[in-house]
Amino acid sequence: MSMTSQEYVNELVSKARRAQEEFEANFTTQRAVDEVVRAVGLPIFNRAKELAEEAVEETHMGTVDFKITKIMATCIPVWNSVRGQKSMGYIDNIRQEPGVKVIAKPIGVVGIVTPSTNPIVTIVHNAMCAIKCRNACIVASHPSAKIVSEKVVNIIRAEFAKLGAPEDLLQIVSSEYNSLETTDQLIAACDVNVATGGPGMVKAIYSCGKPGFGVGQGNDQEIIAPDWDNYELTCKTAIGNRSWDNGVPCTGEQMIHVPADKEELFLETMEKNGAYIIKDDATRDKFRELIFPDGHRINRKVVGRSPKTVAAMLGIDIPDDKKVLLTKVDAKGEEDVLCKEILFPFSRYRTYTDFEETVDTAVTNLKMEGAGHSSSIWAHDEKYIDHAAMRMPVSRLHINQSPQGSGNGLNPTTTLGCGFWSGNSTNENLTWYQFMQTTRTTVTLPKKHQMSPDDWDNFDICPVEDE
Repeated sequence: MSMTSQEYVNELVSKARRAQEEFEANFTTQRAVDEVVRAVGLPIFNRAKELAEEAVEETHMGTVDFKITKIMATCIPVWNSVRGQKSMGYIDNIRQEPGVKVIAKPIGVVGIVTPSTNPIVTIVHNAMCAIKCRNACIVASHPSAKIVSEKVVNIIRAEFAKLGAPEDLLQIVSSEYNSLETTDQLIAACDVNVATGGPGMVKAIYSCGKPGFGVGQGNDQEIIAPDWDNYELTCKTAIGNRSWDNGVPCTGEQMIHVPADKEELFLETMEKNGAYIIKDDATRDKFRELIFPDGHRINRKVVGRSPKTVAAMLGIDIPDDKKVLLTKVDAKGEEDVLCKEILFPFSRYRTYTDFEETVDTAVTNLKMEGAGHSSSIWAHDEKYIDHAAMRMPVSRLHINQSPQGSGNGLNPTTTLGCGFWSGNSTNENLTWYQFMQTTRTTVTLPKKHQMSPDDWDNFDICPVEDE
């Protein structure tokens, strides 16, 4: 190394600041900015197959087909959500403050820490959103995905050059300097950081002394209400989603809560649609020990692997057409590590006779791991939906759909904030408008807008009746 890691980080950040200032000064229309944002997503969309193949080859996680779909399902929706949105100059005052005007301004330099599970789309999403607000970005990739990550960044930089935009709007820590030490130094030097990955890196983001956006662990609880009758739809959806990219997304059905009188129907339908059911305690114990060898942390050797590959680690041969492993778990929370998040296609289920009790069990599982993230419920009667929504500590409860929850009105994202439940600064789907800061201009208001002591007597204590 010709420089120390700190010297290298300082150079990256200096180049990013120069690029950001040049971009802000010279790209002065919303259309010009949006053209640069488009140049992030379009070339990656056009090379989806090539990049997906290289990501799987390098990380040994997920599948090519699913990664292609993931790229397409990120690039297009994110572009559609940001294009034409006002991210510079005077913008709408959504707070409706009287007499106040709001001016959108960039933050500066955004640090983007990316995981091995999503090395392509995490860069694309976060860069599109950050550059939309005229920021520069520096990527710190996971070491096991550094080659494909560098390729993604270099493809985008070449598109910037064609537009006359500064290439250093997007940089990446080079392979030579890719280390935990460099990442720590980088996030301490950037103005704001985004971490999508394991709890260790998210914790580092929030403790580096700079503002940050992180995520929490997923441990999605799927509840089938007593009145639900379309098990074909539910089971087919669960298997399709849980097998998505070999189970690495944090929005997979981890624990499925099933009415006891529908257990046989549930198992038959799951098996018919591609589930391999683990029925005996001895085999279940073997999987438990393989997945959590120390009784706490997941074995990285199983992450993103197919059910057949993981079963083969135990000398178990399962049919090629089985997409998901499934077993019954009667415990809850800390009583069994199988109640934790598992990042390959392995779902668990429990049966219940009391709906409120199973919701309480789901809450226990989430509080143990996964609070603030997502869950889903399948129900017709609003009373079941309302009870689950009121009780469960999640930022997203998806109704009659998978917890993957695409096409449902939420902002398309690769970073699912989990709020204060999980120590995050937001519980929204991270999107473009969170990468701006604002200036508010104010004027002296007419007296009718100003407070007087009499207002205390005129205040209606309860202007809205409780429902």
